[in-house]
Amino acid sequence: MTELPYTTYCDAITDEAARIASIAAAHDLTAKVPSCPDWTLADLVRHVGVLQQWFAAMIDRRSPTRLSPREVAYGVPADIAGYPEWCASRAVEVDRVLRAADPDAAMYTWGPGSRVAFWARRMLMELLVHRHDAELAAGSLTEIDPILAADGVEEFLVNLPSAESFAPHLSALRGGGETVRFATPGAEWTVRLDPESFGLVPSGTPDAAVMTTPEALLLLVYGRVGVDDPRVRTSGDAALLAKWFTHSTF
Repeated sequence: MTELPYTTYCDAITDEAARIASIAAAHDLTAKVPSCPDWTLADLVRHVGVLQQWFAAMIDRRSPTRLSPREVAYGVPADIAGYPEWCASRAVEVDRVLRAADPDAAMYTWGPGSRVAFWARRMLMELLVHRHDAELAAGSLTEIDPILAADGVEEFLVNLPSAESFAPHLSALRGGGETVRFATPGAEWTVRLDPESFGLVPSGTPDAAVMTTPEALLLLVYGRVGVDDPRVRTSGDAALLAKWFTHSTF
């Protein structure tokens, strides 16, 4: 797989942000988020709104270095009752910034690429997973588009090794050359755990494998479901899979 067209990310970001704001407007903002036990729905909406604006501020400035979150004026309402409208209004400004940007323009990224498109792709994957979180809090789940979900799995696996710079626990994923295959209809990825690093490699015979739908695989790599989910099939070294899923969060 390769990145999807930049306009696909822009369109999907707008849609997913609107869906989260709509869920928040129709449900109890103090409801707990089962997949994020320390959060209420209000906490989730605040996180989504702030994160989108921080990403967009860096894009708008084509920032060559990481922008301090303190440099952005988020306008978060004092009363959580205003969160849904605030989140929706902020998404409009984020959309304007994204569509005005050249996806190939150079800027700071913490993962490979150093271009605007990195942040659009990253933003969408955050929104897809958090929309699922919001729907869990609301008690009603809808499908994640399989093309977007598969792209999200690839984005996660491509960027994960770079996340070690701010998530040092990822160093526990180093190993002795063991490989794990992640597969879904139409796509597969193999990760090798080497002594000094880990990352994607060409497909071969893996030591362990995970096979499932694109949606379930996206939720699995983000820790929203486990390998015991009925949609998930595994094979090979169970201890290796346990190691991966224990240490691959960021």
